[in-house]
Amino acid sequence: MGPVGTRLVVSLYDIGGGEALDRCERFAAEMEARGVALSLLVAPAELTDPAVSEWLLRRRERGDFPVLYGVGGVFHRAEGAFDTPRFLPRHEAGLWLAAANAVLEARGLPTAAFAVRANRVSGGTLRALHDSGFGLCVGPTVLRDLREDSTHRVGARVFTGPRGEVGRCRALRAGVERAVLEGRWLTRLAVSAADLLAPRRRLAVADAVDGALARGAGPVTYGQLVPRDRAPRPVPGTRGGAPNPDPLTS
Repeated sequence: MGPVGTRLVVSLYDIGGGEALDRCERFAAEMEARGVALSLLVAPAELTDPAVSEWLLRRRERGDFPVLYGVGGVFHRAEGAFDTPRFLPRHEAGLWLAAANAVLEARGLPTAAFAVRANRVSGGTLRALHDSGFGLCVGPTVLRDLREDSTHRVGARVFTGPRGEVGRCRALRAGVERAVLEGRWLTRLAVSAADLLAPRRRLAVADAVDGALARGAGPVTYGQLVPRDRAPRPVPGTRGGAPNPDPLTS
């Protein structure tokens, strides 16, 4: 993943149904009008809502790219169980990934990119991701190229910090502008469905994207940072991509 010019990734996460999905649809349409395809971070539990699954399929057909966002919700465990996979060994991580992959693939949403909420990921998890055919592991401030076993520090701009709302919005716009003007090879902007509730935040995101595009940034998805020649495949401890209930027979 060497530098080839300034690229812009806009991701949407914590996608929900009902009114949240309506907000996501409006945001996706606004970005599409700007020529910006979204990277859609999808938690398997979100796919229990048929409306969300159908919307994601439509967005994929329009150029957006699904990213597996943890594996919370599979095996009927707590939704956040895999959000910080810091200590999982390779075999257990492989089982979780196989189950999560099965959920996405059953809905026509296969992917080669995986995202986590925290940067620390165990070596076993990274090996399981590689074995599963994933090419990219995305964290809040790092991207891991699983093909070359390399790590790139590229923080995602989000609405956080000790400032008030006006300050957070100003900081997000300034951070994106600074990254583009400095000629960084990649600028990342991450938006949650909850962020879209606030008109001030929606405007800040639109301004940040418009400013980046005006300064020459090229919009890409995480899928465009992953080679096309690899597809997810079964991991150790699985059969045909589904969890093997008896690992000793793997």
